[in-house]
Amino acid sequence: MTKLQLITTIFLSGLFSYLTLIIFKKFKRNIKESIIFICPIMFFGLGFLLRFSGKEDLVDLGFLLTELSVLFLSVLFAVFLFLGQLRYWKK
Repeated sequence: MTKLQLITTIFLSGLFSYLTLIIFKKFKRNIKESIIFICPIMFFGLGFLLRFSGKEDLVDLGFLLTELSVLFLSVLFAVFLFLGQLRYWKK
């Protein structure tokens, strides 16, 4: 893993997390609510750092973290769609 890969991954993970916080503040939402979106960003970034390491066990763990963070956001999106439909049809 090079320093450029490390710096780029940390910078982009931090930037995406910061932008998520800004969006939550703009819509006057509690910042604690943004944690559910910031955690997958951090896990994804950590997963990429582990994948850059080149060690077989760490690369496998990195793939697991990146795939789990994507899976978590996909399931979260589906859950919100489902709950939104339930709420809509109760009206």
